[in-house]
Amino acid sequence: MALEPHGGILKDLIARDAPVRDELLKEAATLPDLHLTERQLCDLELILSGGFSPLEGFMNRKDYESSGAQISLLYRGLD
Repeated sequence: MALEPHGGILKDLIARDAPVRDELLKEAATLPDLHLTERQLCDLELILSGGFSPLEGFMNRKDYESSGAQISLLYRGLD
């Protein structure tokens, strides 16, 4: 028996339907190129394949800055 995904839902974001995939590829051809680091590529692959489920994407700058300013870790390491 497989383990239940975190959050109860496995988010598989890879476009597996051929017509949908074709439309996304057409749209992607019109977008500017992005140059990602190896780490960013790994994160993207894990988001798309459900490895980071239930996450569905990256935070935008506003969310990132807000989370950094308002959230602190309760556990700060070994005492």
